Amino acid sequence: MPHLLCLDLGTSAAKAALLDLDGTVHLRAEAPYPTRHAADGTAEQDPRDWERAARAVIVELLEAASDVEVAAFVLTGQMQDLVPVPRSGAASIAILYSDTRAGAEAEELRAALAADGVSWDALTGNLQDATSCAAMHLRLLRTAPEQLADLQGVVFGPAGYLVARMGLGLWCDPTTAATTGLLEARTRDWSPAVARAAGLDPALLPALTGAAGQVVGHAGAEATALLGVPDGLPVVLAPGDAGVTTSGIVGLAPGDAYVYLGTSGWLASVLPGTGTSPTGAQDAGGERDGDEPDGVESAGAGSAGEDSAGEGAAGDGPAGVSHHLALGASSATAEPRILRISALLSAGAAADWARQALLDGADPAGADELLEAREQERGRGPSGLLALPSIVGERFPVRDASLRGAVVGIDAGTRGIDLYASLLEGVAHGLAHGLESEGDSSPRPLPVTGGGASSAPWLRILADVTGRPVRTVDGTDAALLGCALVAAEALGLDHALVPLGARQEAATIVPDPSAAAQHAALRPAHRALYDAAARVQRLR
Repeated sequence: MPHLLCLDLGTSAAKAALLDLDGTVHLRAEAPYPTRHAADGTAEQDPRDWERAARAVIVELLEAASDVEVAAFVLTGQMQDLVPVPRSGAASIAILYSDTRAGAEAEELRAALAADGVSWDALTGNLQDATSCAAMHLRLLRTAPEQLADLQGVVFGPAGYLVARMGLGLWCDPTTAATTGLLEARTRDWSPAVARAAGLDPALLPALTGAAGQVVGHAGAEATALLGVPDGLPVVLAPGDAGVTTSGIVGLAPGDAYVYLGTSGWLASVLPGTGTSPTGAQDAGGERDGDEPDGVESAGAGSAGEDSAGEGAAGDGPAGVSHHLALGASSATAEPRILRISALLSAGAAADWARQALLDGADPAGADELLEAREQERGRGPSGLLALPSIVGERFPVRDASLRGAVVGIDAGTRGIDLYASLLEGVAHGLAHGLESEGDSSPRPLPVTGGGASSAPWLRILADVTGRPVRTVDGTDAALLGCALVAAEALGLDHALVPLGARQEAATIVPDPSAAAQHAALRPAHRALYDAAARVQRLR
């Protein structure tokens, strides 16, 4: 059976796997690479480390499976990196999505565009800040212009960089492009106005793929020498990591959605059309995050960075505080789709804090035992408290860096485990606000991945708060499976690949009808708590 060689170049390592057309992962390999951080907000990697790590995992897999037929080489990776590609060879710098040094340049860009009557946020469909690749380019042009001399062009992540180094030209998928601050949401094409304001020649921008996965060429001598990829192998550029992870967990059809419960948390939903901009002035298709799955955790789906909304963020609507990523077309439909990511800055982080502060440092298993005992005593239903998990600021359903957590409703009978349960409910309510803002009342099970998915009591809380059945999914191979899914479609292969959330082994937890009704009645009060807490914070 043919296999697909899938490569995911994440924030800290290259991960590769050989998958067959039934979705079975036969071999995996991983090789790390370093990141240079500095106190001024620097976050950089050396693209030559990407090359070395990619070659190491590819050669390891192909040598271990020398008798396997490989149908294609598929690439994805972190998004929203600024990577100048010189004509002379390997790039010496990649400025990562989490680099925050370009704050002044972001404000300058915003002002310059506004002077011409253009709202940068409305044009791109997302709130822009120091992590915009356009702002990064303007800063680099001033601080290290030698890095931008004699360029072949620029790309925006390691997958596009390796495609260029294989001699296949400059390419970018729409999902990655939407994180850069350079893509127009309505047209889904590069914005000449933003490029010019950033000092970037539009001719240096990569070509955009049109499909969710697209064959961008075939491996030749350069690919074999650089990475060990067999000569003649089709090379497929997949969506950036947030897109392929969604593909691997639920698919990329409108209505597909899943929840991630890690250090941060988010709701990822595939929606039809091009979306709604933060101002409502035009459609949105962009995104400014590149931070989890290797790109959503610090900021929400795409990159981390300082909030741009400031004090007034608590009044923003969900369209302004969610991140919107363009998705390429599928073979079934040419209709545009977006991936909307509504990200909470603290999910597992809030639970970790609560266990230390409220449960005498209990580990997750010990906390679950206490929750189970509480449920046996009181049954399923609201804790009687309303809590915000926003211990380090918030991104959804408000964007406010200064917001801090809050608990309302404490009385003389409140115990530590009640407070802990309320924080878990607060995370679930934050995610439920995302479902409601999208009008998502689907009865389909909601897949849940991340470390929090191992907590059965938290999953029951999530089911009750959202009113949706939830399914636990091990997302370890989600991005690699997503690569295989889009590649099989791009190549027209006959396959039996199925997203993880649709597999029979996924365990489903159904909501308790009474508990779900009680939580739904509390949702307006929970949403109002964000605004009240923000007002109190401003008075401090």
